[in-house]
Amino acid sequence: MNLTILVADLLAAHKLLTRNHLSTWPQPSHYLASVDATELTLAVTDRVVWLETRIPAVIDSSLPDHFLIPINALKAATQGDKKSYARFAFNKTPESLELTLNVSCRGINSRSVFQTDNASKHSKRPSVNGPITAVPKDTFTALGIVACWASINDSRHEFNGVLFSPDDGGTLVATDSRQLIVAPAKFSGQSFILPNSAVRVLCLPDFATRDATIQQPDDDANPCVEFRSGPHTLIAKKIEHKYPNYRTVVPSEFLAEATISEAHRAGLVAWLWSVAGDRASVRLSWETPNHLTLTLQNSNSKEASTQVLATVIGAPPVIAFKPRRLASLLKIGPVLRLNDGNSPGLVVGPGGIAGLLMPARLEVAD
Repeated sequence: MNLTILVADLLAAHKLLTRNHLSTWPQPSHYLASVDATELTLAVTDRVVWLETRIPAVIDSSLPDHFLIPINALKAATQGDKKSYARFAFNKTPESLELTLNVSCRGINSRSVFQTDNASKHSKRPSVNGPITAVPKDTFTALGIVACWASINDSRHEFNGVLFSPDDGGTLVATDSRQLIVAPAKFSGQSFILPNSAVRVLCLPDFATRDATIQQPDDDANPCVEFRSGPHTLIAKKIEHKYPNYRTVVPSEFLAEATISEAHRAGLVAWLWSVAGDRASVRLSWETPNHLTLTLQNSNSKEASTQVLATVIGAPPVIAFKPRRLASLLKIGPVLRLNDGNSPGLVVGPGGIAGLLMPARLEVAD
């Protein structure tokens, strides 16, 4: 029973499957392998996310449909010359399969022997049966922006992921309870919350650089959703909680708007990060026409201020925000919409991406 694979293909598969083991993923000892006439599929799972990739291979018809390959064996195979082939030979023993690897590294042939576990010990691939719809790569670009605002280890489990909503032709939503971001994205089907661990995988170039498909189950009892992008497949368990109605917290109208000069926006973002502290806030005021003045408010009495050009419509209020939160949102766009000093502000970027930011307590000068 033999298996022959180009080392370069093994290397790409190994990078995808290992670099996505987040802190919540247990480190596996084996990949689950399956074969058809011309391809090898390798998979890993943390029981919430199933991730697999297909690679071309020359396959002996006597190989079982499913078997395990030790991660150490695949890692050893990736050390070979990229344009050479790794050859795996399998030999049945009473307890398991014995795997022999032959690979050429810098022209020197090496041989290694590994013991594998029984494939029956591995988790089974989740099944998703239902309609398949297209997901353009622009949706994954938007997902990469939104993902940064999803909460981490929040007691409200629905915030530990990104909401996929069919509203308005497709909308992605994320929040950490203090700020919320909404991005247009082409998506149809049922609304669901995708957990952070799955979101981070979809934001990688392996998925995000091409159009993909999504499959959602017909059966409401099925907790999974499946994404396919080229040779890669991700199946994730949805977060089974109801997402709050995000529309109710976004004001429908604003009394004032300020557009930060593009010549100053990057410098302002850098300045906000430089003055950030656990208890710091930045006061926004508008004393100078067509300028925004930002003044650090800090319990340590550290003084810092800056002024940037801004095109102003209406009469913006004096308001304060946490520096890093404001900096993060200003990265996505230059437009700041405001009502009063106690209401949330909205930062708007290209393509309709918008971030809602709660104000900080405004210190009153003596």
